[in-house]
Amino acid sequence: MNARTTVRSVAADGRWWPRTVRRPVPPRPGPGWSLVRVVLAGICGSDLRGLADGDTPGTSDPVVPGHEVVGVVEDGPLAGHRVVVHPLVPCAAREVDPCLACRTGRFGQCRSFWTPEVRWSKSLGFSADLGGGWADWVWAHRTMLRPVPASVPDRTAVLAEPLSVAVAGLREVASLAATDLVVVGGGTLGLLTLVAAASVSPRARRSAIVRHDFQAEAVRALDAEPWIGQRDFTLDGPQLAIDTGGTSSSLVTAMRVVGVGGIVLTLGNPDSCADLSALWLKRLTLIGHLEHSAHDVAPPAVADSLDEALRLLTATPALGELIVTHSYSPDRLNEALDVARDRKAYRAIKVVLDYS
Repeated sequence: MNARTTVRSVAADGRWWPRTVRRPVPPRPGPGWSLVRVVLAGICGSDLRGLADGDTPGTSDPVVPGHEVVGVVEDGPLAGHRVVVHPLVPCAAREVDPCLACRTGRFGQCRSFWTPEVRWSKSLGFSADLGGGWADWVWAHRTMLRPVPASVPDRTAVLAEPLSVAVAGLREVASLAATDLVVVGGGTLGLLTLVAAASVSPRARRSAIVRHDFQAEAVRALDAEPWIGQRDFTLDGPQLAIDTGGTSSSLVTAMRVVGVGGIVLTLGNPDSCADLSALWLKRLTLIGHLEHSAHDVAPPAVADSLDEALRLLTATPALGELIVTHSYSPDRLNEALDVARDRKAYRAIKVVLDYS
């Protein structure tokens, strides 16, 4: 079967660039795997960085971008069901004994991801054999499939993966019982971190530092307080700051605005930090977090962060109308990428590709 597929190819200058081709779907990875027809796929900041920055460790070439996937299962026990797909391929999906990270529910640190020449890479969006959201199809192991309730629209379901990241990260610091917290960033992850915080730390006062007025409007719609523009260095800020921007400047901002002795949690995975002075001046604790996890929690919360994200979205089915601002057919991929790269000009938050 030939299917439409966007691949990240390497140009002459060594950089990635997107190219849409029609090619056969690779063979079924194993008996526990199902083919999923993609319905909606998100464009994430990490996708844009992958296209801009060149090779990414642990990827196969030509990789198919896209790890935020809503689709319909084509075969297997869940055939015909609409699902979101857990993008990681940890030990359970490889059907091997769980490593220490998987046994403790920290799937982002699965030891298989660090194995040279690991099969299938680490996740959807970084693999040629499993596909990715920017294609008509993905392969998914039975442990990666999460049925979507009928009451949750596709535009809301596509937020499950980034919301899961926020839930997993906030659970790492939930024991701090912060009375107030500030999110740095008004993009998809920043807004969904506010949603997660309302569940994980319901008594915390929530605020967000954003760049643009349309982001501030979205923050207010989530019953949080927006702060627009740069903030001054302070000793008396909130005790928890969450960096969702994924840049050196957003991490510096988080350290500048958190209070003395506070915690900075970074969800955006910045590669560097230009100024660490606030870290030691204010005796801060910096916590890094990557992707999804499972923790023991009290009901009604669910241990697996992606399952918990779906539970929260089921309770807020209109959330996609607030956060998903632009939708494009795959044939307009370059236009979609332009919008995702210049959010200010287009007043864009989440940009998605619609394969339905």
